[in-house]
Amino acid sequence: MNRSLTRNIFRAARGIPDVDAPFAHLVEVEHVFSREAFADAPAPWSPGDDFAEVMGGVWLRSNSDGTQTAVVAGVGPKQLPAADGGDWTDEEVWTVTTADADVFAWLDDKPHRVTWALGRSDVVIERESYVGHPHEAVSDYWYGFYLRHWFTPERRTDGRYGVTLACAPNDSWFSGPWPLADASSRLLASFGGRANVRTVEVPDASDQRVPHGVSLMQRLSHL
Repeated sequence: MNRSLTRNIFRAARGIPDVDAPFAHLVEVEHVFSREAFADAPAPWSPGDDFAEVMGGVWLRSNSDGTQTAVVAGVGPKQLPAADGGDWTDEEVWTVTTADADVFAWLDDKPHRVTWALGRSDVVIERESYVGHPHEAVSDYWYGFYLRHWFTPERRTDGRYGVTLACAPNDSWFSGPWPLADASSRLLASFGGRANVRTVEVPDASDQRVPHGVSLMQRLSHL
């Protein structure tokens, strides 16, 4: 393990107050990876600068006429309502425009439910093949990355990639500083860059819900 990083993690963990709420105080390690480690990563695709990304493969734009336009990439056969009138075997990219905001109510959770708008006269739908679409290459790259490394980094505003791991010293050993030091050292050795250690307080933390940074750390420490 990286000795300097491990020392910093344990120093931060010793400063965590001993409280009953297991996830109210965390030690986080923010990794900012080297540019060289992701030199082959494809550039992110977007339908336009005026679109806001809702989640991976989903974008939304508010139009001047009171309508909204959503672009949903990779709409597939499992999402096809019977109203379409035929078998659908290939994934598509849908561009959907309507004034009814309810059509887009599921974009941040189950975006393919936008297909429920098929056949409505107040909804304009443009469909194109997903095969060969620019977003397909981006999605395939990160899917393959996840299968190899079991995490997907976040793209920062400066164009670099990073991820934040965390431990909860007031929870079990498996949520503590040793697994965090192990997982963070592995990331540092594999992707380079820098790792910043900090402590954070989460006043409204649930005792039953493991924070994402902790669960990700647990997964990576067992590889």
